[in-house]
Amino acid sequence: MKEIGKVIEINGDIAIVLMEDRGKCEGCNLCKKILPREPKIEAENIIKANVGDIVEVEINEDDLFKISVFIYGFPLLGFILGVIFAYFLKIIFLKIIIFLIFFTSFWLIGFQKGKTYSQKIKPKIASKI
Repeated sequence: MKEIGKVIEINGDIAIVLMEDRGKCEGCNLCKKILPREPKIEAENIIKANVGDIVEVEINEDDLFKISVFIYGFPLLGFILGVIFAYFLKIIFLKIIIFLIFFTSFWLIGFQKGKTYSQKIKPKIASKI
């Protein structure tokens, strides 16, 4: 997936890119509801772009999918396992505790793995426009 943005800062081999709105964003605008600021990403500056350059950023869709699985799939798995294991217990207090343990532990593990993986895999600046 390729997106267009403007380089606003350079830190060594990493560029901070302000991503521009595309036609895809007109119907949704979810990112602006969650974060009211402009979307910025860190990208590997393999073409040595300068501040102010309009660039095309390449984001590997497989990597994006893997990060999404960690962030969304692990908590969902923890939720499902928590419900299944809590179902077989008789005491309501234990049901709640078991559910919370499964859900929170899988949620924390998923976010930690997603964060670690996303730090290893960075988008790359493909070209100047």
